[in-house]
Amino acid sequence: MGLLAMRRFSQALVLFASCFSLAKSADEELWPLQKFKSSSIQTPFMNVTKMGTTEPGFLFLTPRDIIRETGHPAIYSDDGQLIWQGPNGNYSALQPQILNNEPVIAYWSGDVSRGFGFGAITIVNSSYDKIHRVTLDCKAENFVTIYDPLTFDSCIDIHESEITDNGTILVTAVNVTQADLSSIGGPEDGWIQDALVYEIDIETNEILFRWSTYEHIDQVPLRDVRAPLEGSGGNKTDPYGYPHLNSVAKYGDSYLTQGQTGGDFELGLDTSFCYQHDARFRFQSDERVTISLHNNELASFTGHTSLTTGMVLDVELQGSKRVTLKSRMWDATEPVYAESQGSYQSLGNGHVLQQHGSTPKIEEFDENGTIVMRARFGYDKTMQTYRTYRYPWVGRPATKPDVVACVDGKNGKTAVYVSWNGATDVEYWKVYSGTEVKETAVRNGFETTILVDGLTSGDSVVVEAVGGVGDGIRSESATVGQC
Repeated sequence: MGLLAMRRFSQALVLFASCFSLAKSADEELWPLQKFKSSSIQTPFMNVTKMGTTEPGFLFLTPRDIIRETGHPAIYSDDGQLIWQGPNGNYSALQPQILNNEPVIAYWSGDVSRGFGFGAITIVNSSYDKIHRVTLDCKAENFVTIYDPLTFDSCIDIHESEITDNGTILVTAVNVTQADLSSIGGPEDGWIQDALVYEIDIETNEILFRWSTYEHIDQVPLRDVRAPLEGSGGNKTDPYGYPHLNSVAKYGDSYLTQGQTGGDFELGLDTSFCYQHDARFRFQSDERVTISLHNNELASFTGHTSLTTGMVLDVELQGSKRVTLKSRMWDATEPVYAESQGSYQSLGNGHVLQQHGSTPKIEEFDENGTIVMRARFGYDKTMQTYRTYRYPWVGRPATKPDVVACVDGKNGKTAVYVSWNGATDVEYWKVYSGTEVKETAVRNGFETTILVDGLTSGDSVVVEAVGGVGDGIRSESATVGQC
């Protein structure tokens, strides 16, 4: 059952508590990884099928291999080729955005708990250099964690990294707090995950806005949260998930944050939703708003299977307070039933990009709701990502191209392998030995293999990028070895 609630609380417009899970099944088959000669990077293969024309831009995500217990921020092209991979670790809430009129990538990294985390937001520029680290001082904000007395230097949660037009960033946080849970069958001296929203100045880390769900419990009562207690709430190491915030956006002086709760709106046909993610305003006035969201309609505790869809809803804020469905989309050929996470992005020309979180699948639909792309980067329950975005991007890596060269004893040619992590627009590669150009080859994916005649073991080669913003940049010299 899905219910929509929209109320203004301390300048916050709220739809409440979803769920986040990290399912792990050691019996599942491992999804194959791309491996390269010139780089130690390993990343999931992205299998892309196109049925029509997609919008321009690269795919930004944080693939997490649950079985191998590895993850990283990444950018892929539309043909499934890796463009950039960041360092391994725990990552979430990756978003390509604009800061001070320049393209940047913001993402969360830190320590992950059961559905939330304690970390910071890193912001990198188009050269993939860190330009900001946004933190939330746990001690200054009197945070208690499930790992108390273990402490963290920053208590930003995994769920949001939304940059505003004013050079601020919106984040969520979870503070373990004592609360009376008797109204929902729990102990009077129980514990909850109080969900908070912060707006923080990126340059100074100054807190500009703070909003606590528990401080508004009279307006957001415990009974409105759909997640069952299931034995939680008895101590601070296992607090009840009241509520579970997973996205925040700012519109004027108001904030939209989402999860799950009840409300007094009149639901039209097919407008119910539940355990949703990535709610965003598409239109806003004092009388009406249009909201898009990724409707999971499923959680680990529901006991039934429901189809995951993307939804756009019109909500009348005055008068009838009626909710009307504008669109609802899903892949009818390969439907998804995602228990957690996910995203919905409105692209140009009416296209929509959907990603399904715990189900490692990406979809793009055209203006008629027809699917034009499917992409998979893992088996179910073995791979996931919190969100995926399509975004135009010009990578300007501060590094040099990576090169390995070796003589192939079978054909006597030298195989030169070249890659440049993060470069987006190299057109060709030139292979030099001394001052002589030995070979020129069209760039072919993340790593290009170039076969060169006339070289022997011990010779040196240098590879130069041709075209794009890195035109003329050369690798370090590489010595030819034996394959």
